Amino acid sequence: MYPSESYPNTAYILSLIGGIFIILAGIFLSVVGAVFTLFLGGAGAIAGLLGIVWGVIILVAAFNLRSNPSQHVTWGVIILVFSLISWWGAAGGFFIGFLLALIGGIFAIIWSPPRQKAPQAYAAAPTPQTTRYCTNCGRSIPFDVNYCPYCGKELA
Repeated sequence: MYPSESYPNTAYILSLIGGIFIILAGIFLSVVGAVFTLFLGGAGAIAGLLGIVWGVIILVAAFNLRSNPSQHVTWGVIILVFSLISWWGAAGGFFIGFLLALIGGIFAIIWSPPRQKAPQAYAAAPTPQTTRYCTNCGRSIPFDVNYCPYCGKELA
């Protein structure tokens, strides 16, 4: 799709992995919360479901970061904010998800697109010689003549 330099590759990968960890932690906390609050109709699962939502938002932001690198600051801020929010509902994605998404969001914000290389300035090509000098009289004569127009000497 893109050469690796034309989009924030490191930020994309870190955010993607962090989002996956946050989703996994949300699923885990949702199941555990549902089991422990079974007598309340599984109300404890709601916190885990929020964690899943946060992780999905981070994944969507990571994919948009890759497909729209010109909006890297916007997607980086979204990743950063939702990695912080992931502490509520996903326990920070077992901490590793929070950390990876946080670093990925920071990398997305500070990433700068590669600069276009300036075209190299080359020296001008030498112009073909259009005149020469007569070896007999020393005058300047056209390059394509066989005899000097001034002294008549045959030129080699």
